[in-house]
Amino acid sequence: MPTVGLIGVGYIGKTFLDRLADAEYDVVAYDVDDSQLRAAGDRGATAAESPADVTRRSEFVVLALPGSPEVEAVMESDDGILSALSAGQTVVDATTTHPDTSRDCERWCEERGASFVEAPITRAAPREGAHMMVSGTDESYESAHGLIEALSDDHLYVGAAGSATVLKLALQMRYAGQNALDAEIVEFTRDNGVDPAHLREFFGMDVWEQYLDREFEQGIEGLGGLAIWHKDLGYAREVARENNTALPMNAAVHEAYKATIRRAGPEEGHAATLLRYWELLNDAADREFQPADR
Repeated sequence: MPTVGLIGVGYIGKTFLDRLADAEYDVVAYDVDDSQLRAAGDRGATAAESPADVTRRSEFVVLALPGSPEVEAVMESDDGILSALSAGQTVVDATTTHPDTSRDCERWCEERGASFVEAPITRAAPREGAHMMVSGTDESYESAHGLIEALSDDHLYVGAAGSATVLKLALQMRYAGQNALDAEIVEFTRDNGVDPAHLREFFGMDVWEQYLDREFEQGIEGLGGLAIWHKDLGYAREVARENNTALPMNAAVHEAYKATIRRAGPEEGHAATLLRYWELLNDAADREFQPADR
């Protein structure tokens, strides 16, 4: 099996490590956080000293990073991927970035005779499992096809670089908008003396349990859902502005997330904290729920 380099071994990177181990790939890993790198070693990965070191020791390089600034830094820094990348290698970026970042990465890789595949991943689609949206040239996609199958439960080849990220941002817009709406209706019912649990128990709505029990601790390590959606909705708005696409609902949701992120504590990164924002708007953050009189 070819050696896979993995840069970024946080929440998503750890899931990749487990999948790669199951598929019997050898993995060389790098992370700026030494504790994460030690955890990767416990999962069977060999530690590397830099992104360039990862690249020299791997046939495939997979990126699982927070966003565009981190991807661009890992690619372009003095000890970055591009300083060591050579013909025949393939870079697979599973990060959710701005689409222009993927287009730049593809160009940089092609200048060195290497391939680039954009492959953002989601675990929150209505379908169960981890799903990748993949874009790049046909040749690049074919070079990474087996690896992509190992990293995900299913994937969709979308087209040219940038296309997969547009689709991922559309998903993020839906997730963020749906959860903002759910937070709003939960606060509406609770503020008017009706138990919001009825939304789940009687109507079968998939309203988060966190909204019902006001549990604000983040559900994932790293950025957490709140910061991820703040970032990704911002990318979506930038893309929309470039193409004059009207996104009135996305604008309102993004403003709510911008306001909410300032109020989240260090252990509360999850988007459930949005409920607190609606409560603050209604002067209801500290009150106890009181059923309406019958």
